[in-house]
Amino acid sequence: MTACIDPSAGHYPLQRNQPSVRLEDYKSALRYWLKHPDKRLQKILFIENSNYPLNELEQIARDENPLNKDVEFISLDCNWYPPGGHYGYAELRMLDLGLNQSRLRDQTTHMIKISGRFTFPALKKLLDRLPDNFDAAADTRAWRSLTKRHSHPNVTTQIILFKHDFYRAYLQECYKDLETGSETHMEGIYYKKLDALKENHRIVFRFPLNVDPVGHPAHRAKGYQHPSQIVKSGIRAVARRVLPGWWL
Repeated sequence: MTACIDPSAGHYPLQRNQPSVRLEDYKSALRYWLKHPDKRLQKILFIENSNYPLNELEQIARDENPLNKDVEFISLDCNWYPPGGHYGYAELRMLDLGLNQSRLRDQTTHMIKISGRFTFPALKKLLDRLPDNFDAAADTRAWRSLTKRHSHPNVTTQIILFKHDFYRAYLQECYKDLETGSETHMEGIYYKKLDALKENHRIVFRFPLNVDPVGHPAHRAKGYQHPSQIVKSGIRAVARRVLPGWWL
């Protein structure tokens, strides 16, 4: 779970920017994952990058943990990104720094990176349908026909899955690519990296089903349960079945 409770140090405009509101989002999501019954989801790493006190979250992990999951909290002060850049830079760097400190990393083979304010009710179904021993699994978004690829495809990073060895070898410090200006968003960087590695690695570029978040995005007022978002999700679900050559 990646987190930024107090985004005030960054310059990227966010609508959901109050630390108290964002903290409640993270608390609600943590409670959800603590109670999630899937046995593949027994270890939780919570990484926060604004150096905000995590005592309330730690209290929840101690007192509201009915399945006795192993929870690790890492607090960092690295919510910085280059002027004119995107907050994805800070998220990518936070992920690297947090993983390098984590005791849980070496206890697992794969990680599921999620934006920590969201829940994903379809995650179990996704895990059931992904191939065994994948290196990376992401959901690509782009208007793509069978004959013409969109010039700027990207992967959604609200939820993305990696094998630890693969991440170590190919994706650590990829935030530095955002410093060059050739790419502005982490979603684009991840797509380019994964696309270049697809011939020799087990990479899933499109989820077999919708794995929609539940919660409120930071950059707009509409939540993911808004009717317009539900309609968009429905279109994507249909397209996965009847238009497999299109990434929507």
